[in-house]
Amino acid sequence: MNELTIIENNGILVIDSREVAVMVDKRHADLLRDIRKYEEILTNAKMRSLDFFLKSSYKDAKGEERDSCLLTRKGCEF
Repeated sequence: MNELTIIENNGILVIDSREVAVMVDKRHADLLRDIRKYEEILTNAKMRSLDFFLKSSYKDAKGEERDSCLLTRKGCEF
């Protein structure tokens, strides 16, 4: 198995959702859909979704901006 790339974002260690999608063998779009559902659950439970997931983006091979997400350790465990 390949090593995950851990990124430091404003002092918080995170993993890019594209890597997580590969790790769990899921389409990235499907993972983002699931994360949006989790964010709704967390918000309804009066928890800060930012403790779990941070919005991000990247440029694809065509140079177009695409949605992405950075997952904290809590987000990966969730």
